[in-house]
Amino acid sequence: MSYVAGIGETVLNYPALWLAFVIPLISGFISLFAGNKMSGKAHTILTVSSWILALLVALPAFREVLSGATVVDPVWTTLPGIGTFSLVLDGVSAPVALSVVLVSMLIAWYSYPYMAHRFHELGKESWGLYFALYQFFTAGMLGAALASNGVLFYLFLELTLIPSAVLIILYGYGDRLRVGLIYLVWTHIGALLLLLGLFIIGAYDFYVPGKGYVVAVSSSLLALALIVVGLGVKSAYAGLHLWLPYAHAEAPTPVSALLSPLLIGLGGYALVRAGLGFFNGVWSDVSWILLLWALATMFYGGFLVLVQKDTKRLFAYSSVSQMGYMLLGLAVANREGVTGSILHYAAHAYGKAILFGTAGVLIALVGTRKLEELGGLARRLPLTASIALIGFMLISGLPPTLGLWSEVYLVFGYARWAHGLSSTLFALGAVAVIAAMTLTVIYSFQAFRRMFLGEFGPAAARVSEHAEKEHADLIAPLIIIGFIGALFFIAIALLADPLAQLVSAVYAA
Repeated sequence: MSYVAGIGETVLNYPALWLAFVIPLISGFISLFAGNKMSGKAHTILTVSSWILALLVALPAFREVLSGATVVDPVWTTLPGIGTFSLVLDGVSAPVALSVVLVSMLIAWYSYPYMAHRFHELGKESWGLYFALYQFFTAGMLGAALASNGVLFYLFLELTLIPSAVLIILYGYGDRLRVGLIYLVWTHIGALLLLLGLFIIGAYDFYVPGKGYVVAVSSSLLALALIVVGLGVKSAYAGLHLWLPYAHAEAPTPVSALLSPLLIGLGGYALVRAGLGFFNGVWSDVSWILLLWALATMFYGGFLVLVQKDTKRLFAYSSVSQMGYMLLGLAVANREGVTGSILHYAAHAYGKAILFGTAGVLIALVGTRKLEELGGLARRLPLTASIALIGFMLISGLPPTLGLWSEVYLVFGYARWAHGLSSTLFALGAVAVIAAMTLTVIYSFQAFRRMFLGEFGPAAARVSEHAEKEHADLIAPLIIIGFIGALFFIAIALLADPLAQLVSAVYAA
């Protein structure tokens, strides 16, 4: 085992990172105990405010990351045989943590009008329980993004698991009990495989305050396989994805807008820490396998999108394809590839939050999620169509969105990795990568055409010309998410510079 100092450590003067995690958690407990004593709007204001406060508390840490530092919360503890439990923000975790905070904050706002509609369908309101589960779920994701230790990462993942499963079971659609249990079992098995892989190598720390990043821990291919498969279940790579279309399609739509954009990408993020970091000596031995798996995931998810008849199931299979993008960057394991992988986490977070949010708008305003009943809605819902277009552009890598930059880095990463191959292999790989990315553009704009363009579908007659004005609170948070996705197209250096710098210093093969 060895340590890499990285690019300079800054220990905060106060526990900003722990506070950013704890504040939403406290909000969740307040909602749980207040229950029906508070209105739905009051619960929403409390939840959104907690995330705003968490962001403000953590801003000094984000500023330090921009200056090139690895930021360590001053509160940590060391457990014998397990390592150091601390929270760390650096160039790799900052885009992930920021995406979790921003999307959690805005989808909480979106939750109020949408869940009012869902509670009406269910015949009973339970705002306190909903927002308590919501906060435990989202706070757990933030904790996982900041965890400096594999066991701590596992504990935060488990914190996300139970609340998200209960949200599906209580407020989802279809056979929601069965779907929630499938999700619970599959993702729990994935987390346990990760833990078993870490146990085999006997190392758990990703970063140790005062020492640096832990690298070159092991050359055990068995341990590496367990970790990759465990996190692959979380990320729903092809062959390990069977739980995802059910969970993401049948979850209540605000929860779909968290599961798909935020949670599954944490598996790819953890592969940077526990894969590239711990196994950088043997990672190149499995690069070809991971690259082929990434391409298979991109193609498999993309082709299944083309045959879907349900909007939420369509977006669910799109998420399978998008996780292939992240795996592609991790497979080539160079500065550009890993940078593109983490940037794609953020681009997918904003894009897919918008798209699942759009599906929820159609459910609430149009009364259907069936593609054959849609069509022509851009004339009745022009604002919804416009923001959906931004969502499709984000996941397709089109300007002016952050998704363009993630794809540029991923393509450059592949080109650098394949530069030493024969011209035939280089060309075949390049064609496959370009074709897989082009497939995303094809299915995105086919879906957009079927939903919003052409002749009016049967559902369009049910939409009034004033529907968007009457439901502005459902659409406004999606507009802000789209603005963020476009803003980072311009301000890409804020994310990419510290990310690429850290990857070069620690994780690039």
